[in-house]
Amino acid sequence: MTATKSPTVQRNRENKKSFILDTAARLFAEYGYHATSMDMLSEVTELNKGTLYYYYTSKPDILFDICVSKTEKHYRVVSAASKMSDAVEGLNFIIETSINFIVENRDYCRVYYQEDHFFESIFDRNQLAKVRQQQRRFMQNIYTVIENGISSGQFRQIDVKTCGRHIYGIIIGPYRWRDYSLDEGDLIEQAHSLILQGIRKE
Repeated sequence: MTATKSPTVQRNRENKKSFILDTAARLFAEYGYHATSMDMLSEVTELNKGTLYYYYTSKPDILFDICVSKTEKHYRVVSAASKMSDAVEGLNFIIETSINFIVENRDYCRVYYQEDHFFESIFDRNQLAKVRQQQRRFMQNIYTVIENGISSGQFRQIDVKTCGRHIYGIIIGPYRWRDYSLDEGDLIEQAHSLILQGIRKE
């Protein structure tokens, strides 16, 4: 018979994992994934390597959890945009929730995007498939909102995928701004203005 963990034990375990992830995200963001060793993570967290490997069997597993643990919840929230009857409202929702997410999880997002080009060489097949599936789902929400806006006459006739990728670039831009004071209100207002002025039908 397998013993069932008590809620307290489970909560402590989840708290320890969150602590490891937050610390790893900070180190990966500052030094890069490849330059950050498990020894460095052990030193900064003050956890021995045996404890680290109890929670994560390898460094790629830590990176994978950084990439999917928070984004999965965010992508589920964003999916509501494609079901909104008003395309402008849907696009505004994507912009606002995404920029807020990046500002609130800056280290996680910086790691995600700076390591994206190396995912194929870091993750196993299942991990890579999961990450790429998440990315496709997020982009499909943007494409669907643009298509809805064109169909309803709110947006100009434009190439959906090109426009969607430009919008994505504006949204994720703040993660790169190391010397910029991030105020999500200003970022959201400017993104709304830049994007909607470009695609809204006169």
